[in-house]
Amino acid sequence: MKISNPARLDHMIGLARAQGCPLYLLVIATKPCYIKLASLVHELRRRQVPALVIDAGHHYDAVLTSAAQDFDYVDEIDVFLEIRGSILGRTANLATQAEALHEHLSGKCGSVRPVPVVSGDTSTSGTFPVFWYLQSGIRSIHVEAGLRSLTPFAPGQNIDLPSVLGQARAAWRGAPDEPFPEQVDSRLTSVASSLLLAPVGRNRDNLVAEGYAPAAIRLCGSLSADAVQYGRARAAGGQLDALYPELRRRRWLRVDLHRRENMAPRRLDAVVEALCALASQGMPVIFILTNQFNFAERRHPELRFKQRLLASGVHCHDMWPSYLDVLGFLASPQCLAIYTDSGGLQEEANILGVPCMTCRYSTDRPETILDVGTNLLIPPSEQRLVYQSILHCIERGADTLWRDLGHNLYGSDVAVKIVDHLIDTVALQ
Repeated sequence: MKISNPARLDHMIGLARAQGCPLYLLVIATKPCYIKLASLVHELRRRQVPALVIDAGHHYDAVLTSAAQDFDYVDEIDVFLEIRGSILGRTANLATQAEALHEHLSGKCGSVRPVPVVSGDTSTSGTFPVFWYLQSGIRSIHVEAGLRSLTPFAPGQNIDLPSVLGQARAAWRGAPDEPFPEQVDSRLTSVASSLLLAPVGRNRDNLVAEGYAPAAIRLCGSLSADAVQYGRARAAGGQLDALYPELRRRRWLRVDLHRRENMAPRRLDAVVEALCALASQGMPVIFILTNQFNFAERRHPELRFKQRLLASGVHCHDMWPSYLDVLGFLASPQCLAIYTDSGGLQEEANILGVPCMTCRYSTDRPETILDVGTNLLIPPSEQRLVYQSILHCIERGADTLWRDLGHNLYGSDVAVKIVDHLIDTVALQ
């Protein structure tokens, strides 16, 4: 554990003591946290709410953490836990670091209560609140509470093009094991939390159905909306034009996959074959070489995933340098649509009015399909299904699928609302 600015840490404790409120511990874990929590960091500082910004170190590659630079809060990070290793290794390390942080603060805080604020469904969000509760008896605050995966597909169902295109009218059911392990992490986070900040009404309804007290739940939108608003204003003049000048000349389908379950050879092969067929017929396709895809490529060299993509005319890009580059592209005329397994991109596509296709059997953002038509599940079950579904969406989606593009589900000024809730609900903590 490293304290970057001991003087600011002492100042924040003194501020909490003077205000008679908790010292909030805002925990950053993965790339989405760096993006989504940026506006909350700035709002806490702007309103002089006592808070320490804690970087768990779950993600540490420059390309995964660059949002801290993009959103101008690198100097606001107070504590670095430097967590590394496998899922279990990180969990054991996090327990040790949480104990060390608690001991450090216990000698300074006195009557001030350090209350963690964690975001989303990472392994850090799922375990840090539990460790903190076991150590201190203090519950956390869960930002993005109530995300639960649903699927329109029955177990063993033969999924065909009509069932994909008709999914908004199907009977949906719970899918608690995908994405793995995020669905379990999301539940664990809320169990050890006293204040549950739900992005949309479906998330709130999930929490109520699970037995959480309505008084502990607040509806506030998603911090993705703040990130998009802030990022779009800074996205002009990004690095993509210099790196990939061909982007300006066409409209592209952007594809990025990083989920563990989608790196299984059978699933990945189905997607690669479908993209090869689409590109061979002239569709402009960009495939992002994520870390997880590169690991899969090395584990299964005999399947030649990247070589096949390139040979068929798919443009394979390394991970784009900045989140601002991604936003700039999504908001540009060059973005035709996206095919992704990212939960955050399902939200961002909705906010920006971009047609989204999701490479999953289920989604923890079902509102993007059931409440507005900005998303569609295209599971990687076999090549023909992926090919037919993407082709239909690109060629006919404007007439049959993409209703309500531009209908933002996720609000605005979300960090302002969250800080309001923190101030108004101190008694819950």
